[in-house]
Amino acid sequence: MKHLFLTFLFLFLTIANSSVFAQETLSLDEYIGYVKQFHPFVKQANISLNESQAKLLKARGAFDPQLGVDFKEKTVKNSPYYERFNAAFTFPTPLGISLKAEISEADGVLLNPENTVSGEQLYALGADIDLGKGLLANARTITLKQAKRFVQQAEEENKLQINEILEEATHAFLDWYAAYRQWLVLEKFVENAAFRFKGVKKRVLTGDLAAIDSIEARIAYNNRVLMQEQSRLKLKAAAFNASNFLWLEDQPLEIKDSTIPSIDEDAFSQSFTPSSLPLENHPKIKVLDYKVAQGRLERQLQRNNLLPEIKLSYRWLSSQNPLQQWQAALDPNNNTTGLKVKLPLFLRKERANLKLASLKLNDLRLAREQARLDLNNKLATLEAKSNSLSNQVNLAQKITADYRRLFNGEQKKFTLGESSLFLVNSREANYLKAAQKAIEIELKQRKTLLSYYYQSAFN
Repeated sequence: MKHLFLTFLFLFLTIANSSVFAQETLSLDEYIGYVKQFHPFVKQANISLNESQAKLLKARGAFDPQLGVDFKEKTVKNSPYYERFNAAFTFPTPLGISLKAEISEADGVLLNPENTVSGEQLYALGADIDLGKGLLANARTITLKQAKRFVQQAEEENKLQINEILEEATHAFLDWYAAYRQWLVLEKFVENAAFRFKGVKKRVLTGDLAAIDSIEARIAYNNRVLMQEQSRLKLKAAAFNASNFLWLEDQPLEIKDSTIPSIDEDAFSQSFTPSSLPLENHPKIKVLDYKVAQGRLERQLQRNNLLPEIKLSYRWLSSQNPLQQWQAALDPNNNTTGLKVKLPLFLRKERANLKLASLKLNDLRLAREQARLDLNNKLATLEAKSNSLSNQVNLAQKITADYRRLFNGEQKKFTLGESSLFLVNSREANYLKAAQKAIEIELKQRKTLLSYYYQSAFN
């Protein structure tokens, strides 16, 4: 009883820790659907896209309004010197202008006269303006624009990554499908060899054939069985490889031995029709376009950094609350004005950064042109290869059909006693070789068509 319980527990844990795809048939469309929805690499590609969106949010944070409060007091030997309070609201803008609103309070017998506030409170409205470096291009603005381009770039890279995964997964399914067809072909030939072997043995017993014919028939049969076992091993390996891309939620699936792969032969070519749109719309070219755009923004920033730093500060001052008496608050006779000018004499750092940004931009432009040329040649090669293999498939099918006719004819002649078992086996071997070759060429053609489809994918 204890042994039975342990056996049951072991089987339960084994089943619980290994998911088996037990569906009777698995079509290519269903398989791709599982990959798109559950494969971890597809989810990782989406994570990269979410990361770029988070970086965009971070860049936008540079323009978030800010509220600051500063409070100071000084007391010596229980004697108050002063109390100072300042609250400021800053609103950055993309044009190098920061709008500011402040409120100040100050009191104390030893207060610095510069900090004296007339009345109970002092209000200030104004702005800090960059008149040189930072007016039209500054680090915050450029970073925000680059972050927007980066999101668009990540969207295109997401398409490329997903297409790459789907291409590998589809090729794995086609290998499995071709291995299954090879196994079916050999199963048919094993049945034929077994039937012929039995017939030859009967004819040997009746004296119609020599005993050596029985040995030759047995060799042919065992050869077919051996080939079928080798094909079964390849089929198992191909199923495991296809299982690598098959997931359900976060659990990997293993394709069961009894599961049969299927492809809708009529709809296959229509489902994987390569795109005919211009290369400018290809995700790979778009990614490089966005990189070039980011390079231009970086060069624009470095050019702007050659300008002197000129910062103008202006505040309207009022002891009246501007929300209640805005005309009095905007009296130009009550103001503070500040001007700050700064310029490095040699600008060596700034000129070097501009040079580096220009070199990087040129490098990106050359990379884009080279990528366009490589992609154009690659797609042209895949198209030519796909067309050539389509012709080869038609020829291979015709050759296989002719070998089948020769084999059937030779088999009839053997039945009538007008041929030898050696010729029958020879015809059958050629027929088998042609049938297997046709499947291999068809697999290459479909893989090439799929590569052409995924490499030219624009969606």
